[in-house]
Amino acid sequence: MPETGIPGYSKKSVEQKNIVHAIDLLLLHQRFLILLAKALMVYGSPLHYLEDNLGRIARLLDLEVTVSAIPGLILLSFEDSVTHTSETKVIRCANGWDMHRLDETNQLLRRVVHGKIDIPMAVPLLEEIMTAKPIYAWYWQVLNWGVISWTLCLVCFDGSWKDSGISLALGLMAGCLNLAAQKFSGYTNFFEVSVSILTGLFGAALSQWGCFGATSLSATVVLLPGLVMTTGVIELSSRHMIAGTVRIFYALLLAFIIAYGLLIGVQIYNQMAGHEVDALLDLTQCRGLSKWTWFGSFPLGIISISVLVNIHWRHWISVTVVAGISYGVFWLFKFHLLLDDLAPVVASFVLGLVANTWSKFTGQTAYMILLPGEMFLVPGSVGVRGFASLLSKDGAQGAQLAMQMITTCLSIMIGLFASTFLVYPKGKRNSAILT
Repeated sequence: MPETGIPGYSKKSVEQKNIVHAIDLLLLHQRFLILLAKALMVYGSPLHYLEDNLGRIARLLDLEVTVSAIPGLILLSFEDSVTHTSETKVIRCANGWDMHRLDETNQLLRRVVHGKIDIPMAVPLLEEIMTAKPIYAWYWQVLNWGVISWTLCLVCFDGSWKDSGISLALGLMAGCLNLAAQKFSGYTNFFEVSVSILTGLFGAALSQWGCFGATSLSATVVLLPGLVMTTGVIELSSRHMIAGTVRIFYALLLAFIIAYGLLIGVQIYNQMAGHEVDALLDLTQCRGLSKWTWFGSFPLGIISISVLVNIHWRHWISVTVVAGISYGVFWLFKFHLLLDDLAPVVASFVLGLVANTWSKFTGQTAYMILLPGEMFLVPGSVGVRGFASLLSKDGAQGAQLAMQMITTCLSIMIGLFASTFLVYPKGKRNSAILT
């Protein structure tokens, strides 16, 4: 008699296959959640949004998961209420900014949330996103460091044409060092210090042709911690105490490192030249161009920031328009209405309002659309100048500048949260899009 004729055998076989299938599907769901957590961390999602999105997706997949995240580390605790067992996955990954892959990840999540694709199809698609080649080659990234320094020297640091030329050269040098840091892991820990020292050294050597404050700050603009500080303040206000505290402390430490490196570079040049060079991070000594010339270099600055954070070229127009509207409001309140304290609040509110509205109607990721405009508003250079003043024993001015950095970050946080609440008063309960 064949085995299939044994009473109950066929029923047991089907039950075993069902159990095996259920276990395989459970493991696949867990793998998708782990890959998603790593992708969101690496591509630059704020941690409170990361935890919220992972929790929403876990409920969609019928997974009992507790999510905890701090910069560079994610803990996923999978629980089984039937067997009373648990398993914790520790995910270590570096923080980064890759808005193109973050946007593609969000688009994939939207398709999963709305039931357009299932998890067996979503896992290989997510793996394909994570293993795709960068959209901009390394030489474009190096050139972009110089372009960012050139444009922001004119727009943000009151630089002249000579200052912007010096900033372009120093920015290209910083871009080459950044490429070296990507190739040699041992150099990564020394990267910020070396860039700051070399910028201070060459900036002091060229100070007779350009304003040292404008050239040095614009050359190190990619390293400035304003965006990290703003993200930390936002996470603190979202009751994410550990992540917010870590980011704020890191931002302050990074500002101190840059200021210290610049001063060390100046001192090295003074010893080599045999005379003192008055190289101060005081932008009032710079003779900038007419403010109307900013509107010519502003679009190029936004595009260069978009390349820096890997925004695809097809989104450049929308990013530039959104940032331009925000910066126009900032221009109006700061330079015409002379409301310095209110300018970043209103500008960030308009930025978040336009970006979230744009996202609501186009389906693009709001965080990707607003990030370049936010980077134009954040005051990372203020913190560097504050620590430089403290190191130069000008304690009163240093403390004032450091406090100005924190208050501006608070202003940006208030504007962004107010705009998000206005567009989504009940939150995005049925969507995976980041705000």
